[in-house]
Amino acid sequence: MELGQDQQSRNPLGRAAVLTRRVLPRAFLTIGVVGFFVAGYFGVGLRIDPARARDLGTALDHRIPFIARSVWIYLWVFPASLLPLFVVRCPRLFRRTILAYGLSIAASSVFFVALPVTSIGLRADPGRLDVTRFSPWAVALLYRLDPPVNLFPSLHLSIAVLAALSAWKARRAYGAAACVGVALIGVSICTVKQHFVLDGLGGAALAALVYAFVLRPYAPTPGIDPAYGWRGPAAYFALLIAVYAGFYAGFFLFA
Repeated sequence: MELGQDQQSRNPLGRAAVLTRRVLPRAFLTIGVVGFFVAGYFGVGLRIDPARARDLGTALDHRIPFIARSVWIYLWVFPASLLPLFVVRCPRLFRRTILAYGLSIAASSVFFVALPVTSIGLRADPGRLDVTRFSPWAVALLYRLDPPVNLFPSLHLSIAVLAALSAWKARRAYGAAACVGVALIGVSICTVKQHFVLDGLGGAALAALVYAFVLRPYAPTPGIDPAYGWRGPAAYFALLIAVYAGFYAGFFLFA
C-alpha cells in the first residue's frame, strides 16, 4: 500500500528520500562549478607568463595602505560562495545561482587570457612579512598559492556579489547582511594588495551584468518561501567558525 505525500514526509524513509532528492542535485552542481573554477582559474593562471601581463595600477592604488589583517575578510570569499547552499531553498533559484557562477567564471577566464594583468608590482614584499604572526602568515600563504595574474575582472569579487544577490532574491534580510560583507571584501582585495581598484570595478560590473540576465528574472512560486529559516544561517555561521578555526590550526601546526 503506497503512502500518501503527507505520510511519506513523516515517515523516516520518506524523509530520507526527500533529503536525497534535495541534497544530491545541489551537491553535484556545487562540485561541478567548483571543478570548473579550479580548472579555469588555476589552469589559466599557471600558463600565463607574468612578464607579458600588464599593470592596471593608478595613483589611488598606491595610496591605499597594505593591511595584513584584512586578509581574513579577503579569505571570506570562499565560504561566501557557499552561502546560497545555506539560505536558498528554491531549487530553481539555486540552479540559476550555479549558472550565474558558471557564466562569471567563463567570462572571467576569457579576460584572463586576452587581458592578463599582474599584481607582482602591487603585492607587499613577501620577504618583509613576519610569518610568525597570524595575519602576515596568511598573506604569505595567499601570495604563494594564488597566481599573481587572473586579476581583471576580479572573479573573487564577482562571485561574492552574485552569492549576496542570490541570497537577496531568496530573502532580503539575508541579502542585505551578505552585501555588507561583500562591501568589505571589495575593500580587502585592495588592502591585501592582491587586486587593483579597476579589477574590483570590473568584477562588480560583471556580476551586475550576469545578475541582470540570470538572477533578476527569477520570481518565487506564490505561497512558497524560497529561503531557508534560521537554521540555514546558523549552519552557515558554524561553517565560518570551522573555516577560520582551520586557518588557525594550520598556522599553529605549520608556521
